[in-house]
Amino acid sequence: MTHDFHPRTPVDSHHPGPPRFVHVGEPIRDPVFVLGADTTGTGVDVAVGPDDRDGLAPRVPELRATPGPYARNDFEWDVVSVPAESDGDVLSFATSTTALPRYDHGLDHVAEFEADAPGEYVLALDAPDGVHELTVFAFPERETTESRPRLELDGRFDPSTGGFHVESNAALAPGSDAAIGAPVVVFLADDRDPLATDAIETAADGRSATVPIEALDGERGRVHAAAYDGHTASVQDVIELSPDGAIDRPNRPPEWLRDAVLYQIFPRSWAGERAETTFETLVRGDESTGARGVEYLAELGVDVVWLTPVVPAVSPTREYPPGGPHGYGTLDYFGIAPDLAPPEADPLDAYGEFVDACHDRGIRVVFDLVVSHAGLGIDEFTSSIAWSTGSVPNDGDIDGFRILRWDRDARTFDWWDRADVPRLASDGTILEAAPRSTGFAGSRWMPNWNYDNVAAREYVLAVADFWSREVGVDGFRCDIAFGVQHGFWKELRELVKANDGEFVLLDEAIPNDPSFSASEFDVHVDTTGFTDAARDLVRWLARRPGGSPSDSTARRSETTDGKEPAFAAARRSHLESGDHPHPQDLVEAVLERREQGHPDYSLLLNSVENHDEHRLLNAAAVDPLDPDCDDLTDAEWERAAALQRACFAAAVTLPGVPTVYYGAEREISRYGAGRVHDADDADDRGVRSNGEIDPDADVRPGGRQRALMNWERYDGDHLTFYRGLIDRYHDLDALHADAALEPLDRPSDAAATLFVRDASDVDGADPERVLVVLNFEADPLLVDLPAGTDPENLVADVDRADSVDGDERVDSRSTAAVGTVGVFAIEEPLDETPTVRTNSDAA
Repeated sequence: MTHDFHPRTPVDSHHPGPPRFVHVGEPIRDPVFVLGADTTGTGVDVAVGPDDRDGLAPRVPELRATPGPYARNDFEWDVVSVPAESDGDVLSFATSTTALPRYDHGLDHVAEFEADAPGEYVLALDAPDGVHELTVFAFPERETTESRPRLELDGRFDPSTGGFHVESNAALAPGSDAAIGAPVVVFLADDRDPLATDAIETAADGRSATVPIEALDGERGRVHAAAYDGHTASVQDVIELSPDGAIDRPNRPPEWLRDAVLYQIFPRSWAGERAETTFETLVRGDESTGARGVEYLAELGVDVVWLTPVVPAVSPTREYPPGGPHGYGTLDYFGIAPDLAPPEADPLDAYGEFVDACHDRGIRVVFDLVVSHAGLGIDEFTSSIAWSTGSVPNDGDIDGFRILRWDRDARTFDWWDRADVPRLASDGTILEAAPRSTGFAGSRWMPNWNYDNVAAREYVLAVADFWSREVGVDGFRCDIAFGVQHGFWKELRELVKANDGEFVLLDEAIPNDPSFSASEFDVHVDTTGFTDAARDLVRWLARRPGGSPSDSTARRSETTDGKEPAFAAARRSHLESGDHPHPQDLVEAVLERREQGHPDYSLLLNSVENHDEHRLLNAAAVDPLDPDCDDLTDAEWERAAALQRACFAAAVTLPGVPTVYYGAEREISRYGAGRVHDADDADDRGVRSNGEIDPDADVRPGGRQRALMNWERYDGDHLTFYRGLIDRYHDLDALHADAALEPLDRPSDAAATLFVRDASDVDGADPERVLVVLNFEADPLLVDLPAGTDPENLVADVDRADSVDGDERVDSRSTAAVGTVGVFAIEEPLDETPTVRTNSDAA
């Protein structure tokens, strides 16, 4: 199928793209390494984190599936103008920001930039199709990385004046201490359009602007803007003005995502048995294992499904891959893994049938795009090896495989990020010659792409075009998005949105980073925010005094090698400080997104677990250092499951995209099987050399992150809760992403949280405002509702709490019982905060 594929792009020139906003002293730069460096034998200690990776790159107007190299003089950068205070030395190429030197491929096609003074810079790119100018605006040196302002462009055309009015809606962060009353805004025209920045007239308030229609010269004009509060700048936004008076905001998530529920699947676990899942299983199920197909997803009510990688990859070829057959080391970007195809079926056709089956049921499909790194055996990498000790290993024994010389003349040699030192063993033996490839988290299995190479960028864009247009998936989840240059994501966004205006882009940036909202991604993971808050909360509540912890869970803070796991350290810190996790933390995690500078239109996943994090049910019930679950009682399992349901209720009722990781709705931690062959001594995954379990291993005894789906045994009431709450979520407009969040005071004596969701600004919203009560106690709570609040629980069929007589009045208020979640319509402004009472209070 791929041999007939001819990639295309909406880009019509080599122009490097939209204008940029930066701060003085914060470079546009792509540092060597992503998440760690292997420095064995070098005597150098390198601490490398997920720094901003970026570059100013030529775009490619004609894509090739197998790009050839570009010549050194094809692209040359220069500086046209700088602010008066600048010395003009603002461009660089392939610089190193670590103690290990980065290899310089010497092409200088992708520029790095660092402003040395505030103001406007104009750069020039001399390309085969002419000279293109790019504007970069520099704000003063950033004084804080917290409390960033937010900006959201909107506009209207006024026929009476023949011009556009552009509003920035700029707002300070809630916790900002900026001296100015509101941010000032800088507006820039897009250098690719006839519209000039001089034609944009900024209003006296500094936050709005006007553009005469004749300034468009008969073509669209894009206006970019960022807000500055005196300390730090906002995320950049853009608005498109058309000569017919129409206005578009291309930096917005697709509308269908605003009330969507996402479901994530680890594909090779779906059948419930090892090596049994194919796309036929995912489409139709499997009677032999009891597996269900896409009809199960439709019954659950999900709107979009994300499969972790399904392309040919390294890990599925190994007998005992450390993380299971996860597929994150790509071997072929244009194919589907053969083990996922039914017998005698073409793998790509089998995947297409799955996509079609989902579409037939109104379910969109997100493809896991892994382009930060690839797999060691991919042809584009191995073709750059001139001499090695043998073929690329696929049996897990990489120690004996050594790359002794590179083929620097190979077409794809420059496609890979490289350090200008060899990779060494502890005894000094050379394992990989210089200039050695870098790898994700230092792994030799996963070499990093080099986005300073235009041909490599062209190849990856062709990959994106293939899946978004040729195959027709509905979105990408982009693995390790922080390992790829921001400028590349901007170009990829234009490509996929041209193929499908409702295409969705989901990033993985840990911690979440609002800069990925600048014409890049629609929705973001929130691991260090919402996900971590949910995990810490259930660990505490399952083990708090009076919480009846099991003896095994009390041992979780001890290890024999003296190394305290992160989860144990966090729990100990809470215990020592007295600042215990509380359900209000989930509300605060969502509110913090505004403080961080995420634009109001940007969406984040409300996910309580995923394939990289501990299952929430495990976190509540199981000690990962001693995961024998036989000593857990039914009561302990049921309490843990109740806490999981409450966290999922928070994911549904708080702003964001509710997310289910496969099996959570079936209590997979209790009823599912892990991937370690416990009886097989050869399978020692997740076990340290001293026999202890590594609680941070993705696959380990007792671990369930990538467990086999439990189809036969499950809790029917637990599954019904998930189905019911998803169904009610779709019906209640006030719970959708566009509805505002208003926090209320946290209850002082109950593990509960209350807040208001307000959709009164959304056309036709029903209901417009609701009060949400989330109960994390073991027993139902009584809530005294203020006047003007309807006592009917809109999710009563899900909550199943013992009802309280609707005529009962306490201090002229209605009283409602809430088992796990209560949602009550607000018909009048709240004149007081609801009162929460436990059963003991009521007695």
